Amino acid sequence: MSGRQQTTIKQEAKQEATIRVSMQQVLDSQLLELGDDDLLMRIDNEINENSALEEGREDSDENEFSVEDEDYDEQGFTDDDINYNVDSEELPVYTSNSGDSQSEIPIGETKSFIDELNEQLAEQEMEDEKQRALVEYLIASLDDNGFVDRPLASIADDLLFHHNIEVSEEELNRALKVLQRLDPPGIGARNLRECMLIQLDRKIDEYEEEGNGDRVEVLKKAKLIVEKHFDLFKRNERSQLAQILNLDPQIFNVVFAELTRLNPRPGLALSESSEGKAQAVVPDFIIETNVDGNISFTLQGGKIPPLRVNKAYQEMIDHADNAKLSDSKKDDLKYIKNNVERAQGFINAIRKRQETLTKTMRAIIEAQRPFMLSQDDADLKPLTGGEIAKRIGMDGSTVSRAVSNRYALLDGTLYSLKDFFLRTKRNAGGEEVLRTQIEAALTEIIENEDKSNPLNDTEIAEEMKKKGLNIQRRTVAKYRSQLQIPSANMRKQF
Repeated sequence: MSGRQQTTIKQEAKQEATIRVSMQQVLDSQLLELGDDDLLMRIDNEINENSALEEGREDSDENEFSVEDEDYDEQGFTDDDINYNVDSEELPVYTSNSGDSQSEIPIGETKSFIDELNEQLAEQEMEDEKQRALVEYLIASLDDNGFVDRPLASIADDLLFHHNIEVSEEELNRALKVLQRLDPPGIGARNLRECMLIQLDRKIDEYEEEGNGDRVEVLKKAKLIVEKHFDLFKRNERSQLAQILNLDPQIFNVVFAELTRLNPRPGLALSESSEGKAQAVVPDFIIETNVDGNISFTLQGGKIPPLRVNKAYQEMIDHADNAKLSDSKKDDLKYIKNNVERAQGFINAIRKRQETLTKTMRAIIEAQRPFMLSQDDADLKPLTGGEIAKRIGMDGSTVSRAVSNRYALLDGTLYSLKDFFLRTKRNAGGEEVLRTQIEAALTEIIENEDKSNPLNDTEIAEEMKKKGLNIQRRTVAKYRSQLQIPSANMRKQF
């Protein structure tokens, strides 16, 4: 064999290994997002599709998963003896619940807009599985408004750095277009302007199909405002817009009304669409405290069956002698090896899911220990997903998946894991201020303002200072924008 042939074979083997690692990381992310019920369905499907994976346990096998056999210290911890070395194989405050007595707790709707979007995504045609994984990643990255609020180049860098997945901006852009086809219209936009354009394009297509030419013309004029004169629209310069478009006031009002009907927060709308549908929830974690200041928690996993690689398949691989096999037998062996590798990868992904959930919960408890003991909101400290990610040595998107739509029962009280997170900023005096405080104060000030003479951002900043929130005008503008509250000109009522 020539040196060139050997180099080519090595390159192909390296590329195959890289693809295998990347697909494993995508599988890890997918299973982490799933709740226990969805995971059970995924396990059933995997067992049906792959004969090398089966339920059951063996005496000792690295290619086995069982929540019942996780060997973790069940004792509580205090400030003196707590150990948070995430690289250690020991997780000192984790116990696994292997029973069937997991209690269901009725609460309001718990399905997030991420779940809703993933259900829609299952019905979409994709270029390949990589594109589907990229759309799922973008869905998990949406902010509360349903926007992709980071540059695609930055997302590509994260995928490469944290997941070893190389992807171009063009691939991400195509994946984003798939996301933007989902409902509600405007989901997946990168900013308010794109959000409005997506909704207008959707409406134009719908009315063109209906043959409603008059409505289409009105919508196209509305789209022209957003495309070419968005700054004037934001400043509510109606007379100037009417003059530029050469429209009489009555027609212009009809056009402008189309813009006011658009939804600036499609993510919120999707969350609210299922409001009021109560459902029973099994908490993912049970957290218990006692009067001595000890805290322990349990990761519920009793429904997840023990899994293993088919022993007969493994023995066939171990005892196979390629030199004595016919070509057809070699093909059979290759098929078996692929299935065994797939089974091993699936078992590893479930194991990693449980470990990630455990590490995340443990880090949250460490960060919010005073609140866990008192359950007093005043003891809830500022905390972000990025801080938890740093504590456990993972990236922010992993933490986001770990906490999304998951719940903990703390001494009998049910909390969403997101309830333990509070974001802060520093005010002009350098003091940390809770984001929720700023948003609440801003909303209250605007709700109580004189509607005929609304406050501008400078005046709002002055009102905020009276409430003890020393923030600057540009900060007011930032939070007002994030809350989708129009400017003073747009809020003015006659």
